[in-house]
Amino acid sequence: MTAWAVRRRLRTPVPWRLLVARLYSRLVVFGIVALVAYGWAYAGLTKAPAAGSAWSALWLSVLGAAVLMKAALAFGPVFAGADRMFWVLSSPVRRGALLRPRFFGLLVVAAGLGVAWTAAVFGLVGAVVPALEAVGIGAAVGVAVVAFAVVVQRGRWRPQGWLSGVVGLAVVALLVPLELGVEPGATGALPVAAWVLAIGLAVAAGVSLSRLRRSDLAAGGSLAGVAKVSVSWFDLALLGAILAERRARALGRVKSARLGVGGRGARSAPPSRLSRVAALAWTDALRLRRTPNAALVWAALLPAPALVALGGEPEFAAAVQVIAAFLATDRLAAGLRFVCRSPAVRRVLGLPDRTLRRAHLVVPAAGAVLWCAVTTAFTPHVSVLNGLVSAVGAVAVVYRIATRPPVDHGAAIVDFGLFGPTPLGLIVQLSRGPALLTVLALVQTAL
Repeated sequence: MTAWAVRRRLRTPVPWRLLVARLYSRLVVFGIVALVAYGWAYAGLTKAPAAGSAWSALWLSVLGAAVLMKAALAFGPVFAGADRMFWVLSSPVRRGALLRPRFFGLLVVAAGLGVAWTAAVFGLVGAVVPALEAVGIGAAVGVAVVAFAVVVQRGRWRPQGWLSGVVGLAVVALLVPLELGVEPGATGALPVAAWVLAIGLAVAAGVSLSRLRRSDLAAGGSLAGVAKVSVSWFDLALLGAILAERRARALGRVKSARLGVGGRGARSAPPSRLSRVAALAWTDALRLRRTPNAALVWAALLPAPALVALGGEPEFAAAVQVIAAFLATDRLAAGLRFVCRSPAVRRVLGLPDRTLRRAHLVVPAAGAVLWCAVTTAFTPHVSVLNGLVSAVGAVAVVYRIATRPPVDHGAAIVDFGLFGPTPLGLIVQLSRGPALLTVLALVQTAL
């Protein structure tokens, strides 16, 4: 039996009409995204680079490569689901031949992401190098990152710690205004060098495919399946639960601590409601120490409004600030989401729902105020009023999303004819929070 025959057995037969419908929808989405990216990149190509643009482009590229590496390692990047695991491990066909198509697909996607990130960087800071050279370097870096992730997967290393350090270093470097001199024609050899490195890593990764074990392939397969189900059902709670479980397993074990608040007589006297609220807020703060990636994302979003303002789009800097403030605050609201979505935990804690929600809102609110204060201080064209609206709005949007009731997939569907059956009730449920964020972005643009 050949690898082609095995893939044919695994492939579910799809009617040609359904296949055409799928391709049509994907081509429409791809065309819209491509046109937006072209407009963004063209604006960057026609814009003169400002002082420090080369420095910002360098560290934005480092930041994108590090984030892509972390995301690739979270999925494997080469994985096999339950339907493929038997054939990969038990069939007489070579393991590398079965995994090679998925690996090549990942390389193509990585090259596309590298080109898209290059267009995004050009739209922010301008064209610091010629367009063709930048596209070649971006595609090569994307291929090299995914290929190196496969090599790391085979070696079973854990580079998440130093990748987080690279992300932190890139964020700090973006906040430091420095000028990086780039002479015309000095970057001509970079695309060739980048592709030589990418091809070498791709060959090493292709050799490593035949040595991947079940433990290397299974974790990414389960995560990919959960992500697919969560996206299909418009409910990311399942994906969040799996990610939380993986973070807990990565920590291994933690040192327990007493959560009582008070002096020596706190054990004999019954705790007051204020002391319980303080203990819950302290527990939420301890959660950040055990999940440092949340604080890392919070810090990584700090340069976003300034980059938009310095990139020639100052009228959108305030709107970007409120959106980035929401994303940063949402990373600090894991405790709030957990309490709101777990009735059993609320009953065990023995406090009213409003008190529990306010106790777990302390850390996100403090993080939002600090984040907006820092970004308002060094972002041009953003006033104190904009920073205040961003802080209050980010906390309000996070609270509305966390307190949203479970998604009801039995909502009414209305057929408009042109767009087909549309679940209006489901759209209304999912808009709780994003709709408020859209209104706040429009208000920030008008101020």
